Amino acid sequence: MFVWDVLGKRRPDDEFEVVGGVSAPDAELALILARETHFRHKEGVRYAVRRRGEDEVHLGPYEGDELGGITDRSYRRQEAYAGVGGKLKRVSDALARRGLRIEAARPPVGRARRQEHREESEADPGQGPKSEADISPEDLAAHGTTG
Repeated sequence: MFVWDVLGKRRPDDEFEVVGGVSAPDAELALILARETHFRHKEGVRYAVRRRGEDEVHLGPYEGDELGGITDRSYRRQEAYAGVGGKLKRVSDALARRGLRIEAARPPVGRARRQEHREESEADPGQGPKSEADISPEDLAAHGTTG
């Protein structure tokens, strides 16, 4: 295993500067590791690696917009949600016309099950804990596995 210096450029007209290091057996793997560990969030426009103690620079195959991936992060901006409320209303109305709307209010999350469990254990304190076969998935989700 060799230590490789990771070189990066923030802007196209900048010079390469050392931004970190990776350990890898060859330049190809060093370039992959450098990209994944130092440039996955679009921190620069170009990257390269250089084996520590040597002068030869190996340029990365990705640059500019390709560097850091092409993940759609529009969910981080408010305008990405434009029209969601209107769509929800249209879908709710369509379900109501089909008779698929639940008119009752939703119960508070988790509180009803905890209260039921507490009442069961108070009603029969000598019974002890249920076996695994008697516990429903809902009870397990509501109470966890710590007991």
